[in-house]
Amino acid sequence: MFAALAVLLVPGYVALRAYCDERRTFIPVRHEPRVTVARSRISGLRDVSFSTPTGVVLRGVFAPSRNRAAVVLTHGSNGERSDVLPEARLLSQAGFGVLAFDWPGHCQSEGTIAWGAPERAALASALDFIAVQPGIDPARVGAFGFSMGGYITAQVAARDRRLRAVALASSPSDALEHLRWQHRQLGALRRWPAQLALRVSGMNVEELVPQRVVAEIAPRPLLIIGGREDQIVPTWMTEKLFAAAGEPKQLLLVPNAGHGGFLDSNAAHYSQQLLSFFDALLR
Repeated sequence: MFAALAVLLVPGYVALRAYCDERRTFIPVRHEPRVTVARSRISGLRDVSFSTPTGVVLRGVFAPSRNRAAVVLTHGSNGERSDVLPEARLLSQAGFGVLAFDWPGHCQSEGTIAWGAPERAALASALDFIAVQPGIDPARVGAFGFSMGGYITAQVAARDRRLRAVALASSPSDALEHLRWQHRQLGALRRWPAQLALRVSGMNVEELVPQRVVAEIAPRPLLIIGGREDQIVPTWMTEKLFAAAGEPKQLLLVPNAGHGGFLDSNAAHYSQQLLSFFDALLR
Protein backbone atom coordinates (compact mmCIF):
# COMPACT_ATOMS: atom_id res chain seq x y z
CA MET A 1 0.00 0.00 0.00
CA PHE A 2 2.76 2.43 0.98
CA ALA A 3 4.69 1.57 -2.18
CA ALA A 4 1.64 2.25 -4.32
CA LEU A 5 1.06 5.55 -2.53
CA ALA A 6 4.67 6.55 -3.11
CA VAL A 7 4.31 5.81 -6.83
CA LEU A 8 1.49 8.37 -6.92
CA LEU A 9 2.92 10.99 -4.57
CA VAL A 10 6.54 11.21 -5.70
CA PRO A 11 5.81 12.22 -9.33
CA GLY A 12 3.26 14.71 -8.05
CA TYR A 13 5.81 16.22 -5.68
CA VAL A 14 8.44 16.46 -8.43
CA ALA A 15 5.99 18.19 -10.78
CA LEU A 16 4.78 20.58 -8.08
CA ARG A 17 8.34 21.46 -7.10
CA ALA A 18 9.26 22.26 -10.71
CA TYR A 19 6.18 24.46 -11.06
CA CYS A 20 6.80 26.31 -7.80
CA ASP A 21 10.51 26.83 -8.49
CA GLU A 22 9.72 28.48 -11.83
CA ARG A 23 6.70 30.40 -10.54
CA ARG A 24 8.74 31.90 -7.70
CA THR A 25 10.81 33.77 -10.28
CA PHE A 26 7.76 35.91 -11.10
CA ILE A 27 6.65 36.78 -7.57
CA PRO A 28 7.76 40.34 -6.63
CA VAL A 29 10.13 40.52 -3.67
CA ARG A 30 10.94 44.00 -2.39
CA HIS A 31 13.72 44.72 0.05
CA GLU A 32 16.65 47.03 0.67
CA PRO A 33 19.62 46.62 -1.71
CA ARG A 34 22.52 44.56 -0.38
CA VAL A 35 25.01 47.30 -1.23
CA THR A 36 24.15 50.88 -0.34
CA VAL A 37 25.51 53.98 -2.04
CA ALA A 38 27.77 54.60 0.95
CA ARG A 39 29.32 51.13 0.63
CA SER A 40 29.53 51.05 -3.16
CA ARG A 41 33.01 52.60 -3.50
CA ILE A 42 31.77 54.42 -6.61
CA SER A 43 32.55 58.12 -6.65
CA GLY A 44 29.52 60.37 -7.05
CA LEU A 45 27.02 57.50 -6.91
CA ARG A 46 23.53 58.56 -5.81
CA ASP A 47 20.09 57.02 -5.46
CA VAL A 48 17.72 57.85 -8.31
CA SER A 49 14.22 57.00 -9.48
CA PHE A 50 12.36 57.30 -12.77
CA SER A 51 9.04 56.08 -14.16
CA THR A 52 7.81 54.07 -17.12
CA PRO A 53 5.06 55.51 -19.37
CA THR A 54 2.48 53.57 -17.32
CA GLY A 55 3.65 55.16 -14.07
CA VAL A 56 5.68 52.28 -12.62
CA VAL A 57 8.40 53.79 -10.42
CA LEU A 58 11.82 52.22 -10.83
CA ARG A 59 14.68 52.80 -8.42
CA GLY A 60 18.40 52.55 -8.93
CA VAL A 61 21.72 54.30 -8.60
CA PHE A 62 23.53 56.68 -10.95
CA ALA A 63 27.06 58.08 -11.14
CA PRO A 64 27.91 60.93 -13.55
CA SER A 65 30.13 60.62 -16.60
CA ARG A 66 33.56 62.15 -16.99
CA ASN A 67 34.02 61.13 -20.64
CA ARG A 68 30.51 61.94 -21.99
CA ALA A 69 29.67 58.24 -22.36
CA ALA A 70 27.47 56.07 -20.12
CA VAL A 71 26.45 52.44 -19.60
CA VAL A 72 23.13 51.11 -18.27
CA LEU A 73 23.60 47.90 -16.26
CA THR A 74 20.82 45.36 -15.70
CA HIS A 75 20.70 42.45 -13.26
CA GLY A 76 19.26 38.96 -13.61
CA SER A 77 16.27 37.01 -12.34
CA ASN A 78 15.66 37.22 -8.57
CA GLY A 79 18.49 39.75 -8.40
CA GLU A 80 18.91 43.47 -7.82
CA ARG A 81 21.18 46.35 -8.81
CA SER A 82 23.89 45.33 -6.32
CA ASP A 83 24.65 42.33 -8.57
CA VAL A 84 26.08 44.54 -11.32
CA LEU A 85 27.87 47.08 -9.12
CA PRO A 86 31.30 45.42 -9.65
CA GLU A 87 31.03 46.19 -13.37
CA ALA A 88 29.54 49.61 -12.61
CA ARG A 89 32.50 50.40 -10.34
CA LEU A 90 34.98 49.34 -13.02
CA LEU A 91 33.29 51.47 -15.68
CA SER A 92 32.89 54.46 -13.38
CA GLN A 93 36.57 54.42 -12.46
CA ALA A 94 37.33 54.56 -16.19
CA GLY A 95 35.19 57.68 -16.57
CA PHE A 96 31.90 56.26 -17.79
CA GLY A 97 28.58 57.34 -16.33
CA VAL A 98 26.71 54.35 -14.91
CA LEU A 99 23.06 53.61 -14.17
CA ALA A 100 22.09 50.38 -12.41
CA PHE A 101 18.42 49.90 -11.59
CA ASP A 102 16.09 47.27 -10.16
CA TRP A 103 13.81 45.59 -12.69
CA PRO A 104 10.05 45.91 -12.05
CA GLY A 105 9.01 43.85 -9.04
CA HIS A 106 12.58 43.53 -7.78
CA CYS A 107 14.18 45.07 -4.71
CA GLN A 108 12.96 48.70 -4.50
CA SER A 109 11.17 48.99 -7.85
CA GLU A 110 7.41 48.87 -8.28
CA GLY A 111 5.61 46.76 -10.85
CA THR A 112 5.11 43.15 -11.82
CA ILE A 113 7.50 40.59 -13.27
CA ALA A 114 6.84 39.15 -16.72
CA TRP A 115 10.27 39.11 -18.40
CA GLY A 116 8.72 40.79 -21.40
CA ALA A 117 6.93 44.05 -22.16
CA PRO A 118 7.17 45.56 -18.62
CA GLU A 119 10.91 45.00 -18.53
CA ARG A 120 11.43 46.32 -22.04
CA ALA A 121 9.51 49.45 -21.07
CA ALA A 122 11.68 49.76 -17.96
CA LEU A 123 14.91 49.64 -19.95
CA ALA A 124 13.58 52.14 -22.49
CA SER A 125 12.73 54.47 -19.59
CA ALA A 126 16.23 54.00 -18.17
CA LEU A 127 17.60 55.14 -21.54
CA ASP A 128 15.29 58.17 -21.42
CA PHE A 129 16.61 59.00 -17.95
CA ILE A 130 20.29 58.68 -18.74
CA ALA A 131 20.05 60.57 -22.03
CA VAL A 132 19.09 63.82 -20.28
CA GLN A 133 21.72 63.68 -17.53
CA PRO A 134 24.26 66.52 -17.62
CA GLY A 135 27.57 65.68 -19.26
CA ILE A 136 26.26 62.64 -21.18
CA ASP A 137 26.11 62.49 -24.96
CA PRO A 138 22.94 60.52 -25.88
CA ALA A 139 24.84 59.10 -28.86
CA ARG A 140 27.34 57.46 -26.47
CA VAL A 141 25.15 55.16 -24.39
CA GLY A 142 25.69 51.43 -24.06
CA ALA A 143 24.32 48.57 -21.97
CA PHE A 144 25.55 45.63 -19.92
CA GLY A 145 22.92 42.96 -19.29
CA PHE A 146 23.44 40.00 -16.98
CA SER A 147 21.52 36.71 -17.27
CA MET A 148 17.78 37.42 -17.74
CA GLY A 149 18.74 41.08 -17.74
CA GLY A 150 20.80 40.28 -20.80
CA TYR A 151 17.81 38.49 -22.32
CA ILE A 152 15.74 41.69 -22.07
CA THR A 153 18.66 43.91 -23.09
CA ALA A 154 19.09 41.89 -26.29
CA GLN A 155 15.39 42.34 -27.09
CA VAL A 156 15.54 46.10 -26.56
CA ALA A 157 18.87 46.59 -28.34
CA ALA A 158 17.54 44.82 -31.42
CA ARG A 159 14.91 47.56 -31.77
CA ASP A 160 16.30 50.61 -29.96
CA ARG A 161 19.16 52.24 -31.83
CA ARG A 162 20.00 54.45 -28.86
CA LEU A 163 22.10 51.60 -27.51
CA ARG A 164 25.42 52.06 -29.28
CA ALA A 165 27.37 49.17 -27.72
CA VAL A 166 25.88 46.10 -26.00
CA ALA A 167 27.42 43.50 -23.67
CA LEU A 168 25.36 40.40 -22.84
CA ALA A 169 26.72 38.33 -19.94
CA SER A 170 25.51 34.80 -19.15
CA SER A 171 22.35 35.52 -21.12
CA PRO A 172 19.99 32.73 -22.24
CA SER A 173 19.70 32.58 -26.02
CA ASP A 174 16.16 31.17 -25.84
CA ALA A 175 14.03 31.09 -22.67
CA LEU A 176 12.16 27.92 -23.60
CA GLU A 177 15.33 26.07 -24.56
CA HIS A 178 16.91 27.27 -21.33
CA LEU A 179 13.95 26.03 -19.29
CA ARG A 180 14.09 22.62 -20.95
CA TRP A 181 17.80 22.37 -20.18
CA GLN A 182 17.34 23.44 -16.57
CA HIS A 183 14.60 20.83 -16.08
CA ARG A 184 16.21 18.14 -18.23
CA GLN A 185 16.28 15.62 -15.40
CA LEU A 186 13.15 13.46 -15.27
CA GLY A 187 12.04 14.86 -18.63
CA ALA A 188 8.43 15.93 -19.10
CA LEU A 189 7.64 15.38 -15.43
CA ARG A 190 9.56 18.57 -14.68
CA ARG A 191 9.47 20.42 -18.02
CA TRP A 192 5.70 20.60 -18.46
CA PRO A 193 4.93 22.05 -15.02
CA ALA A 194 7.79 24.53 -15.44
CA GLN A 195 6.44 25.63 -18.83
CA LEU A 196 2.97 25.96 -17.29
CA ALA A 197 4.45 28.28 -14.66
CA LEU A 198 5.82 30.53 -17.42
CA ARG A 199 2.43 30.73 -19.13
CA VAL A 200 0.60 31.42 -15.86
CA SER A 201 3.13 34.15 -15.09
CA GLY A 202 2.51 35.88 -18.42
CA MET A 203 5.89 35.32 -20.07
CA ASN A 204 5.71 34.98 -23.86
CA VAL A 205 8.66 32.71 -24.62
CA GLU A 206 8.17 33.09 -28.38
CA GLU A 207 8.40 36.88 -28.36
CA LEU A 208 11.66 38.52 -29.50
CA VAL A 209 13.75 35.43 -28.70
CA PRO A 210 17.33 36.76 -28.42
CA GLN A 211 18.76 34.05 -30.63
CA ARG A 212 16.39 35.18 -33.40
CA VAL A 213 16.81 38.95 -33.03
CA VAL A 214 20.39 39.41 -31.80
CA ALA A 215 21.64 39.84 -35.39
CA GLU A 216 19.61 43.07 -35.56
CA ILE A 217 21.99 44.71 -33.10
CA ALA A 218 24.58 44.86 -35.90
CA PRO A 219 26.40 46.92 -37.01
CA ARG A 220 26.64 48.20 -33.43
CA PRO A 221 29.40 46.48 -31.41
CA LEU A 222 28.33 43.41 -29.42
CA LEU A 223 30.23 41.58 -26.67
CA ILE A 224 28.91 38.21 -25.48
CA ILE A 225 30.31 36.97 -22.17
CA GLY A 226 30.04 33.59 -20.50
CA GLY A 227 31.62 31.67 -17.66
CA ARG A 228 33.34 28.45 -18.66
CA GLU A 229 32.02 26.79 -15.48
CA ASP A 230 28.50 28.24 -15.67
CA GLN A 231 25.94 25.60 -14.66
CA ILE A 232 22.92 27.90 -15.14
CA VAL A 233 23.54 29.29 -18.63
CA PRO A 234 26.01 26.77 -20.07
CA THR A 235 28.81 27.68 -22.47
CA TRP A 236 27.09 26.02 -25.42
CA MET A 237 24.16 28.40 -25.03
CA THR A 238 26.48 31.42 -24.91
CA GLU A 239 28.21 30.19 -28.06
CA LYS A 240 24.84 29.66 -29.74
CA LEU A 241 23.88 33.28 -29.08
CA PHE A 242 27.24 34.43 -30.41
CA ALA A 243 26.85 32.38 -33.58
CA ALA A 244 23.49 34.01 -34.27
CA ALA A 245 24.85 37.55 -33.85
CA GLY A 246 26.05 39.82 -36.63
CA GLU A 247 29.37 41.61 -36.92
CA PRO A 248 31.11 43.30 -35.24
CA LYS A 249 31.00 40.88 -32.33
CA GLN A 250 33.32 39.49 -29.68
CA LEU A 251 33.08 36.38 -27.51
CA LEU A 252 34.63 36.32 -24.04
CA LEU A 253 34.53 33.03 -22.13
CA VAL A 254 35.96 33.68 -18.69
CA PRO A 255 38.05 30.79 -17.25
CA ASN A 256 36.97 29.43 -13.85
CA ALA A 257 33.86 31.66 -13.81
CA GLY A 258 30.40 30.34 -13.09
CA HIS A 259 27.17 32.30 -13.46
CA GLY A 260 28.67 35.75 -12.94
CA GLY A 261 31.51 36.68 -10.63
CA PHE A 262 33.76 37.36 -13.61
CA LEU A 263 35.90 39.87 -11.75
CA ASP A 264 36.50 37.34 -8.98
CA SER A 265 37.59 34.68 -11.46
CA ASN A 266 39.83 36.57 -13.85
CA ALA A 267 39.91 40.23 -12.86
CA ALA A 268 42.74 41.59 -15.00
CA HIS A 269 41.73 39.99 -18.31
CA TYR A 270 38.00 40.53 -17.84
CA SER A 271 38.48 44.18 -16.82
CA GLN A 272 40.69 44.90 -19.80
CA GLN A 273 38.29 43.26 -22.25
CA LEU A 274 35.20 45.00 -20.86
CA LEU A 275 36.78 48.45 -20.80
CA SER A 276 38.30 47.96 -24.24
CA PHE A 277 34.89 47.01 -25.60
CA PHE A 278 33.05 50.03 -24.18
CA ASP A 279 35.78 52.31 -25.50
CA ALA A 280 33.75 52.04 -28.71
CA LEU A 281 31.41 54.61 -27.14
CA LEU A 282 34.24 57.14 -27.04
CA ARG A 283 35.03 57.10 -30.76
